[in-house]
Amino acid sequence: MLEKFENYLLYKEHKSSSTIKTYSRCIQKFIDWYYISSGKKLLKLDMETINNYKNYLIFIKKRKQTSIKVELCALTKFNSFFCYKNAPKNYIPSKKHKILNYGI
Repeated sequence: MLEKFENYLLYKEHKSSSTIKTYSRCIQKFIDWYYISSGKKLLKLDMETINNYKNYLIFIKKRKQTSIKVELCALTKFNSFFCYKNAPKNYIPSKKHKILNYGI
């Protein structure tokens, strides 16, 4: 899934290689956390899961606000990837598709 996400970032979002590496690393950490905390494979993103992860970063990992913002930006792009990947066949991708608001 990460390889497809990286291709999405490169070809659809036109992100730099350093941004792709950073976002990919953030998403891998998120997927690992999700699997350890739930015992399930990640199939979708929802606000409850995102808020739980945000709280984990703040209270358990004691991350700085700037690091948390990067993690949440990566999750925003990952959500965009999910929207793009699961779109109907006649869907024309738009930069304005629904993005979850993670707020910090």
